[in-house]
Amino acid sequence: MHKKRYGIFESFANSVFLNALLFFLLSFLFLVLTFFVLSNRSAYWDYYVTDILQHQQHTVLDYVMKAFSWLGRVKVAFFAICMASLFFLISGKKREAILVGSTVLSGAISWTLKMLIDRPRPGADVVRVIEETKYQSFPSGHVLFYTVFFGILCIIVYYSKSISRKAGGIMISLLAFFIVCGAVSRIYLGAHWFTDILGGLIIGIQFLQIARLLYLRSRPDPDHDKPETTLPD
Repeated sequence: MHKKRYGIFESFANSVFLNALLFFLLSFLFLVLTFFVLSNRSAYWDYYVTDILQHQQHTVLDYVMKAFSWLGRVKVAFFAICMASLFFLISGKKREAILVGSTVLSGAISWTLKMLIDRPRPGADVVRVIEETKYQSFPSGHVLFYTVFFGILCIIVYYSKSISRKAGGIMISLLAFFIVCGAVSRIYLGAHWFTDILGGLIIGIQFLQIARLLYLRSRPDPDHDKPETTLPD
């Protein structure tokens, strides 16, 4: 049996105008955030959030946060993308395999923005740096990857006709949990500022908007294969 979806949510999600408006607002928000970052006007909130997350320090918590952060490393992320794409390909779901594979583009987007904005990483003289990192800081490449990779899996789960609403809700909640924990880990480890996280999240959501649109447009028409019915004379 096909799952029934919430009409209001579907109407909003499928509205071209509302999606375009949301994309524009997110772009504007990213530009404003970039301005605050470059002018150093975000320093208060960056220090404030870092202080909160690094206030409670424990060796076990350090390892937990390193584990969540490990998932976003380039080699690990690439391996996860390949394995997920291969899984869907073997399962006969070519569109889903391509959708997951598109996650690799998030790395190129992240690197390009980092080079253009050129924001330095948090220093050990102002925060507790647990994990040494490379490249620039804004936006967070880890968070961009988490948002896109796990977000795409959420899209696939949500529109899957073979997964019940209850099971789908549990899976989506778990995937969202990984996004949140991954984002928190980057600040806790001293690898990113709070505004870096927001930047990665904004770009990630925009990526998902486009990915979802292309995914739905490539889906076969559910009424296409239905046999035609004729009325009796």
